Amino acid sequence: AGGTPQPTSVYTWGMGLSGRLGHGDETDRYVPTSVEGLAVVQVTQVCCGGHHTAAVTESGQMYTWGGGAFGKLGHGSRLAVMTPRAVAFFSGPVGGGPSSSIRGRRVVQ
Repeated sequence: AGGTPQPTSVYTWGMGLSGRLGHGDETDRYVPTSVEGLAVVQVTQVCCGGHHTAAVTESGQMYTWGGGAFGKLGHGSRLAVMTPRAVAFFSGPVGGGPSSSIRGRRVVQ
């Protein structure tokens, strides 16, 4: 027997400034709302920074969105990204803070 894995839903809520919630706008959300841009992938990890968010899929693809200051989204610019966008270079576990995102092959807890 076999089957296709079902995508894992990612929900965000809070301040929508710079698209950090991933819904394509800057609207604040007061209840958990599904991030439609990730509906077709199997997300295994999510990390929220102060102004941006990163997610990694089961296949190791990283997606980032939100405020892009200092190039922290990894898309080669400082512009905000309003919906999840695949990062061309990185894959693997992630972490983040107010002004950065990191990627590594191993997560130490």
